[in-house]
This record gives sequence, C-alpha cells and structure tokens, in this order.
Amino acid sequence: MGFALFMTSPLPLPALIFAGAAGFLGWRAYGVGMRTRRAKIRALSVGPQSSRRERPGFVLGLMERETILLKQGQEKPWCPPKLRSAKRFEAHAARAGLAGSVSEAAFAEVRFRLGLLGCAVGFGAGSLFSGELALLSGLVGAFVGWRLPGWTLKRQEQEREASLEEHLPEMLDVMALGMRSGLSFDAALKLYCTHFRTQLAHESKVAQDLWMAGLQRRSDALQGLAATYDSDVFVRVVDGWVRSLRFGASLVEGLEAESRQVRSACKAQREERIAKAPVKMMVPTGVLILPAMLILVLGPVLLELMNGGF
Repeated sequence: MGFALFMTSPLPLPALIFAGAAGFLGWRAYGVGMRTRRAKIRALSVGPQSSRRERPGFVLGLMERETILLKQGQEKPWCPPKLRSAKRFEAHAARAGLAGSVSEAAFAEVRFRLGLLGCAVGFGAGSLFSGELALLSGLVGAFVGWRLPGWTLKRQEQEREASLEEHLPEMLDVMALGMRSGLSFDAALKLYCTHFRTQLAHESKVAQDLWMAGLQRRSDALQGLAATYDSDVFVRVVDGWVRSLRFGASLVEGLEAESRQVRSACKAQREERIAKAPVKMMVPTGVLILPAMLILVLGPVLLELMNGGF
C-alpha cells in the first residue's frame, strides 16, 4: 500500500535516485570513519601518551583521513578550488589541537562532500512529499553538511579549553612540589608529563622534546604551546616561566601563586557561566514553553467565545 502511494506521488524517480545516492555516500563515509577509528585505536595502544581520544568522532576522523590521502596523492579532490578558502582555519585548527593532523584542503574537501551528502539526503526525503519540500529540505541539508566541520572544530576548541582549565592547576602543583624537592624546571615538567596522561601533559612533553633536541629555544617552545590555547591565563603563566628562567628568579613561589590564581580565575569563569544560564533559558522558555501554555490556558476560552458568538 505504501509503495503504491509512493509510486503515484509526483516525484518518485528523483526520490529513488537521490535516496540511493545518499545511502551509498553515507555507507561509504561510515566505512571510512570506522577504518580511521580502528587505525587510531591501534596507534594509541602502541604509542606513548597521546592527546587523541580513542573515539575521535565521525567528522574529525573523515578530516584526518582526507588529510593523509591528499598528502599522499591517493585521492583526487572533489571540491572546486574557489571553495577552498577556509577563513581563519589555521588559528582554529591550532586552538583545537589539530594543526598537524588536519589541513585546510582536507577541511574544505570534507565540508564540500558533507554538503553534497546533506543536500542529497534532504532532497530525497522531501521528494517523498512534494517538490517544494524537497527543495527546502535539500537546502537545509546542504547548509547543515557544509557547517558541520566548522562546528566540529569549535567543539574541539571548547573541549580543549575545558581540559586546560581542569588540569593546569594540577600541573602547577606537581611542578612546584618537584622543584621544592630539588628538581630543576625541566625535571619537574618531565615529572608531570611522565606520570599524568592528559592532553596538556602530552603537548607539554612535545614542547619539551623540541628544546631538549635543540630544535627550538625553550622560551619559543613554551610560548608556542601557550599560543595554541585561547587562554589568557595560560599565556600569563608561561610568560612568568620565561621571565623567571631568563633572569634566574625562584619559580617555586611563583608556581604556587599561579596555581592559586588559576583556580580563582577558573572559579570566576564557571560562576559567570552559571550566572548566564538563566538568561539563556529565557529564549526556549519564551519561544517554546510560553506559547504552548498560552494555547493550553486560553484555547478553551477562545473556543467558548467563538461558539457563543455564533
């Protein structure tokens, strides 16, 4: 019965074509994401401490896989060159911790393909009902698919910033304890990087390996690490380290004071977010809940007035 109704609808053939294309692209993308995820899990189980998650996410896995294929020349890009200008991509990728694993070309390629996939899925679903709905849902699907990689980078930035707020005071306390025990700055930082499996510990270890190998100066490596975070607190902490190491000042009292300041700053930021929550709740309350309550309360009254009027 449903199939007969579908075949008698205005656009059965375009719906079948676009639904089949969307299913094929979705199946292929799902297979790529699963292979990328398994490869990353195998790499994590063999390698040292890593900042990557065992489940990097579907869109992030696609971008990393596309970066590898484009660098090796194993895949031809679909995206036209005019659509490859991702605004401020490098800054966002650095703040998300993806500067070396995701390229701008791969970001634009995944964005273009997901836009096509969203357009096909939306058009195929809308074609089951009417041509106008097919056009509207196709545009909505294309917009969502186009914006999805950008939303993924933004979410990675927020998660990385939250991880820094959580682990930076712990890092400062461990380093201060190590330096009070007679360790140097490098040994205290290595103590934290060795015994803690956090994203901050991994990235600090990478920066320390750079200046220990002579590839960068210590101040440049530390300031480069701080520049990848969108945190004024971390930048001030690293600047304090660089000044103390340059002029030979004691770092122990500075680390303990910085730990207290970071905790107070994080507490103030959380209190600010909590204070903003009621204001943000006013939007869904006024748009969704209040109209429904008005209809529920005033609906019977209006019906009575209409019946009485007639």
